[in-house]
Amino acid sequence: MRDLRVDDDRLLIRLSFGWGACTFFPVGIAYSCMLLMLVALLVRGGLRERLARLNEPRLLWPAAAVLGWTVVALAAGPWFEDSGARIFHLIRVMLLLAMGAMLTPTEARAAIAGFLLAALAAAMVVAVHHLWGLPDWAIWSSLIRSRNNFSSANMIMMALAAAILFYLGLRNDPAWLGRWIAWAVALALAATVIAHSLSRNAQVLLPALTALALVVHYRAWRAIIMALIGVVVLAGLAWQLSPATQKRFHAVVQEARLLQSAGDYTTGVGERYLMAREGWRGMTTHPLTGTGVGSWLPRWKVVAEKTGQHLPPDRLQRHMEINNPHNEYMLAGMETGIPGLLALVWLLVALLWLSWAQRSLAGDIAFLMAAGLALCCLINAPLRDAAMGMTLLWLLGGSIAHMRARP
Repeated sequence: MRDLRVDDDRLLIRLSFGWGACTFFPVGIAYSCMLLMLVALLVRGGLRERLARLNEPRLLWPAAAVLGWTVVALAAGPWFEDSGARIFHLIRVMLLLAMGAMLTPTEARAAIAGFLLAALAAAMVVAVHHLWGLPDWAIWSSLIRSRNNFSSANMIMMALAAAILFYLGLRNDPAWLGRWIAWAVALALAATVIAHSLSRNAQVLLPALTALALVVHYRAWRAIIMALIGVVVLAGLAWQLSPATQKRFHAVVQEARLLQSAGDYTTGVGERYLMAREGWRGMTTHPLTGTGVGSWLPRWKVVAEKTGQHLPPDRLQRHMEINNPHNEYMLAGMETGIPGLLALVWLLVALLWLSWAQRSLAGDIAFLMAAGLALCCLINAPLRDAAMGMTLLWLLGGSIAHMRARP
């Protein structure tokens, strides 16, 4: 990647660190950080050089394909109540990636450092809560209790931070933390995800990202074998040492049995199966331009109303108001057709390949960020849901900017 000279800005370094450090705060704070960063990028000078840093054809073409085909699908289909929100979120995704990529390597390092320190601070908050109890304040409510999508997002981001710190321990880079300090913090974060998190998504991502940290560091077949063994060991330890993990996965088995025996689509497993089925039907029925941008919710409400007739009113309302299928690939394929799905996959693969080919500390961290996003898209909606992917997208853009640093 070309290294275009842009002078470091102390204000932007502080803002970058601050946004990274606010990763586990409510999403409103992330939006505030985004606005502050956007204003600073626009008014602090060097904007032309920063915009020139976005000239990376390997990312520009797939990003243009995602945007362009979404416009085609929007023009080809009807306008839905949710169409405006879907377009807004798509623009937000591209803007966040661009804002991250416009940072200097120093600013990007500050953002990543802020994120890792925030993960450690969040784990300490959880530990204090379990030892002495904390008041239910909004600033950390989603962190200490499972309340909404942001609770799951917090644990997913903590799993990503654990994988990055584990990778840094493997490198034993003298310019960063010492090996044992990095591994100790990674262990603390992993233990928090395993013992405290009610997010099955985070508990699945933790061993997957840890395994990828081994693979991207060693880049050899033995790394894949080590990674598979590590996944088995980590999963076994989680099962043996965490009653919460056992309870959550026993619930999965029970919900799967209910789905098979009674056709119950209102459990977590039942809802995910039904959402995947409806998404697949929409994509295969309208393979070229999809069912329309923003069409998910009106189509889902019809299906959910039939499957949730036995539910009390409050649970039926929640069942019907699921605004995405918890799978970004399925959502893209259904709403924008197979070309829209392929464009999204192209963008994510480009991010993965660009960072993998870098073969450096910065490139490997970017690869873990991109892998975290790609895996998260399989089991949730980080592109649709700001609570889920707001800071992750910006950090991914920043990790791409970090790759421009000289070794």
